Amino acid sequence: MGKGEVAATDATSASRNMALWAAVALVLSAGLHVVPQLLRDAVDPAYSMLGLMVLDACVVALIVRSRSALLVGILLVTLLGATMMSHRQVLAAVPSMALNLMLAGVFAATLRPGQTPLIVRIAELDAGAVSADFGRYLRGLTQAWAIFFAGLACLSLLLMLYAPFEWWSLFVNVLTWPLIGAMFAAEWVVRRLAFKQLPPHTPLYILIRVLAYQRQAAHLRARAG
Repeated sequence: MGKGEVAATDATSASRNMALWAAVALVLSAGLHVVPQLLRDAVDPAYSMLGLMVLDACVVALIVRSRSALLVGILLVTLLGATMMSHRQVLAAVPSMALNLMLAGVFAATLRPGQTPLIVRIAELDAGAVSADFGRYLRGLTQAWAIFFAGLACLSLLLMLYAPFEWWSLFVNVLTWPLIGAMFAAEWVVRRLAFKQLPPHTPLYILIRVLAYQRQAAHLRARAG
């Protein structure tokens, strides 16, 4: 089997794995909205949602033997206890806000002087150094993703404070994934229409490269440890 065939096979396998994990994530996330709404007459939906999140974290910890997932589960148990004792649903927004702010911070931290923007690093996995035009575009794209995730965090807080809980839950647990997908699709459309001189990478290709970058980073951290 030639290198091209091996690469195509690897890409197909990565696509299937990605589709599987995306489907699982969507089902679990939707369940965090649907199940608490079904149980709302018996249990405060904030409590049942956090309880399901604890269960999800424990299952992930068992399947992939992840200490990080177990730690997340412990933190969620603490948050569930604090929410129940204070009777403040707003505390249920902490995980989504923390996750989005963390992601925004990951992108933003690489925009500091002397740093290589995160999406430039991902692009360089394929062909080494990118052109100046492409580098400027990818820097702007890194900024856009940082703003996007910060915006999700802010909107989550606003909905939790000023809208019914079910509206907040619908946004966080159901609409967030489609919004991320729409961001990928919108970037591809903009690149195809306004930056035709740049590589026409598809959203699927970009996702595969992101996963490859994550695996490489995890490997380097393991070696350093």
